[in-house]
This record gives sequence, C-alpha cells and structure tokens, in this order.
Amino acid sequence: MKIKKLDVIKKFRDLKVIVLGDVMLDIYDFCYTSESKPISSEKPGKRAYKALDSIKTLGGAGNVAANLSSLGVSTVLITVCGKDGHYFTLQALADKLNIHHFFIQDKSRPTTTKTRLYIDDEYLLRRDDEVITQLSPEITAILMNEFKREVKGTDAVILSDYNKGFFTEEFSQHIISLCKERNVPVVVDFKPANKTCFKGADIIVPNRPEAESMQPGFLDRGNLEQATRSLYNLFECPNLVVTLGSSGLCGYDGNVFFEVPANKVEVIDGVGCGDTVRACLALGFALGLNLHEAGSLANDAAAVVLQKVGTATLSRNELEAFIEKQKE
Repeated sequence: MKIKKLDVIKKFRDLKVIVLGDVMLDIYDFCYTSESKPISSEKPGKRAYKALDSIKTLGGAGNVAANLSSLGVSTVLITVCGKDGHYFTLQALADKLNIHHFFIQDKSRPTTTKTRLYIDDEYLLRRDDEVITQLSPEITAILMNEFKREVKGTDAVILSDYNKGFFTEEFSQHIISLCKERNVPVVVDFKPANKTCFKGADIIVPNRPEAESMQPGFLDRGNLEQATRSLYNLFECPNLVVTLGSSGLCGYDGNVFFEVPANKVEVIDGVGCGDTVRACLALGFALGLNLHEAGSLANDAAAVVLQKVGTATLSRNELEAFIEKQKE
C-alpha cells in the first residue's frame, strides 16, 4: 500500500477541488507571565498580558482548503464571511496560500472568529465570535452561482459544515445533484443537527463525538464493526469514515469494514486535524483509491499535522517523507 500511496501523492498537483462551507478565522495569542505586569489597581492578584506572538490562520472550511493547497492541489474556496475587517485578513491568508477564493460578504453576521489564548504555552481558553442564523436565500443563490461557474473540470467537492447556518437541505442537495451529473465525488464533514442535508454524498466523515451523538453508545457496544455498520444504516450514502482521535479511524463501504490504527507520533495539537483527514480522503478517493486505502492515506496526513501547533497544514514532501518511514 505504501507504493500506491506515494504514487497517488505525485498526482495531487493534477487535481482541482472545490471546498464549500463555514469559514473561520483562527487566532492564537501566546502570552507569557515573564512579560506581564500586575494590575492590582483593577483587581488584586491579576496581571495584564500582551500577546508576544499572535498567529492568524484559516479555520473550518478554510483549513480544508489550506490543506489542499499546501499539498499542491488547485483549490477553490466558496464561503461567507462578515462585512468587517476580518474579510481582508481572510483574503490575505487565502492569497498567500494560492487559494482561489470567493468570500461572499454578509452584513448580517460577523466573520466567525475563534481566539485561543495560551499563557506560558498552556492552552487556557477559547473565545468564539459568531452568528449561526441561516443564510438568506439571496446569499445562498450567490454561492450557488459561484459553484456552478467553478464545478466544470473539478475532481472532487468537499462540503465542510460547522453548523453556522451555511447549509440547508435544498442547497446541499442541489450541490450533490450537480456533482452526480458530472461524476464528481462529494465528501462531507457535517454536524449531527444537519445530518439529513447530505444524503447521496459519496463519503460522510463524522468524528467520534458526532458518531456518539447520532448513535448513543457508539463506542460502548464492544464491537466497533457492528457499531459502524449500524451508524452507516442511518444515512443514504455509500461510504462512511469515522475519525476516532487517538484510536485512528474506521470505515465501511456497504460491504467491507476496516480499521486504521493511529500512527505513533508525539501529539502536539489536534486542532484542525479532522480537516486534514477530509482533504486527503477526497484526494485519495478522487485518484482511484478504495475507501480503506484513502482512509490510510488520510490517517498518515493526520499524523503529520498532529505534530504541529495550532491549525496546521502539511506539504507533499512532508507526507511522502512520513509514509517512506512507515513499515509495510
């Protein structure tokens, strides 16, 4: 399987992939006690911190697109953001990563922003700024028109749903129907609240908590294969992959169940790892790997980004080097 995966990676540069979904701006503020000062005049025992390092990255659907682009894939990102200053930040980040992007500005909502605070390298808290109301029909129509313009010549489509109001059943089904007409595989990461929106997609990829939410006791059954088959039966989709965190991932294609154990690496940060998995699943599947093989490739990619801080991506060289080191 190693040789097959390495051959597939060489073909990434030949692909075009569209990503649609909820984009976020991920901000990481790193503060240190040694550089802080007491503010007892406001509240005894408290200190004022200044972020010595503030990192901004594309999150959500943006991180899926960032992973694809860093792997050499021609990437299109179609999404919605607020009519605010973060719009320009998102544009600059996407331009830097060579992502062809359509950030549709919606004045009724802010850009979804997740700010993570680290003090002395300890992840302390996260502040979310967002509005999760449904997009207006006018905004959805603009998104669909952009998608129709870009879908020609596309090799795969990834729908990245974070339940921020981007997807409706009608919108999702229209996208999936257009892809079926063109034999373009659709990979979906969705939140359980929207599970009915994505019937007919080629691969659905919930994580372990989402699987548990949709099928209580998913991991308590004592038989992962039976639990996965039962979860599969909840959907009208031909392929299911469940990411299992430190246990790797598993999947079922209607005939064959498989497990892929997690690679043994030093885990630095798991933020955004699922986005990497979805991106590489789509690439492997689009290039002819079966579900198990694509899952194995995605699992290897996840191991690379797990060794990085924050919402991270990986290059083709990094992925190839990691796979080269693995035993057959």
